[in-house]
Amino acid sequence: MIYIPADKIAAAELRDRIAVHGGDFFADALPPGHDVHVYSMIMHDWNQEHDRLLLRKSFDALPNSGMIIISELLVDDDKSGPAAAALMSLNMLIETEGRNYTASEYTAWLKDAGFVEPRTVRFEAPGANGAVIARKP
Repeated sequence: MIYIPADKIAAAELRDRIAVHGGDFFADALPPGHDVHVYSMIMHDWNQEHDRLLLRKSFDALPNSGMIIISELLVDDDKSGPAAAALMSLNMLIETEGRNYTASEYTAWLKDAGFVEPRTVRFEAPGANGAVIARKP
């Protein structure tokens, strides 16, 4: 799930490759016909209940073998670091209903939603340090 304004897509001459679907991802069904759902810096805004709802909605909308990618600042299992993730988590606790979660938490939620073969890929990028990836059987 990537939000890209339609005018930016048109300006980049990518309308034949990128579709836009408006809506409320909590209230509306996610559109079918996509092979991958990407949640990039989305999950930390919401509490566990809302995040689990989004994962179930993705599971329902994705075809068999569809993939889900959660890209975030992942907190270590003991929630003490890395520093950027721990500090962002404090910020999220103050400003939103969410916080930064661990790869283990996302893995458990993905399994509960029905996804299989979850794995974590670590990297360093602005705003994220890893992704948890899983597949719909």
